[in-house]
Amino acid sequence: MPTLQDVAQKAGVSTATVSKVLSNTPYFSEATREKVMKAVDDVGYIPNLAARALTTGKTNIIGVVFPYIYETIFEDVTVMSMLRGIESECRKRNHSILLSSPRIDEALDTQFQMLVQSGYFDGMISLDSIQQTSFSEFAQENGIPSVVIGYHESEHYVRCDDYVGSHDLMKHVVSLGHQHIGVITIPDNTHIGIDQRMNGIYEACRDAGIDVDTLSIACGDFSIASGQTAVKDLLEQNPNLTAIVSINDRMAIGAIQHLQAIGKHIPDDITVVGFDNIELSQLIAPALTTVDQRPILQGQQAAQMLFNVLDKKSPEPVILEAPLVIRDSTSTAKPTV
Repeated sequence: MPTLQDVAQKAGVSTATVSKVLSNTPYFSEATREKVMKAVDDVGYIPNLAARALTTGKTNIIGVVFPYIYETIFEDVTVMSMLRGIESECRKRNHSILLSSPRIDEALDTQFQMLVQSGYFDGMISLDSIQQTSFSEFAQENGIPSVVIGYHESEHYVRCDDYVGSHDLMKHVVSLGHQHIGVITIPDNTHIGIDQRMNGIYEACRDAGIDVDTLSIACGDFSIASGQTAVKDLLEQNPNLTAIVSINDRMAIGAIQHLQAIGKHIPDDITVVGFDNIELSQLIAPALTTVDQRPILQGQQAAQMLFNVLDKKSPEPVILEAPLVIRDSTSTAKPTV
């Protein structure tokens, strides 16, 4: 098998230079780095990652922690988009990702604790908005540099502005003349980001003189199927609803499916809006009015922030704007009978 010496000879540099370049030491010109990496490809050298980790104390692995709430991360397209953003930035820095999906309980997931304490990764990015526990806090206590996507207390965090995004969404619905409004959400005090979205919805109602106690509310679990069930509950509470506001797109899409199945026309009979701007939201008919939380960018920003931390820099927290995306699922309210 090709050796470090073979790479050094091919590149015309010392073995120490090759070793440091492969360890992402920042004190080399881009020309030297490119020359070494070309030599690696030319001779077919495969680094021994375990040996490198023992020598340098670095694994070139970033832990990505997306906790299991109602479903696996692989069913949540928003979370998968965040993962896509993280992976793209890690690849640029020649790092791999190690994915963990700990279960939510009263105590931290034991397997997650063992993973953190093993020292297997150089830094960690966690989706951290669950009320009862913080995964990033445990990592920080164990000396693992970490970045939070979400709301738990951390020096380094990235999130979208859930409050303003949902406030703008409800403000748009109210501006169309809707007074009889149903809301599809999840149980209170489950997810800090969703609580922020609900706060934005309530404040927009107050701004418009709507008593929040008059809102019809039903809970789902983020899924399309739960949106279908939730909108049934809403219509039973108030058959005169003219608008449905969902705290995520998938439940909004489920609501649209059920409403169409019972003969409702959207938006002529009832307005429906969501939050996330997943790809499916613009492919369904009618295309869904929503809020874009830009998950790919959240993932990219979180990874960039973590690499800045690992490089001993002091990045500022990031709160991304969550713009309203108006499509075809909203229209002015029709008089109720």
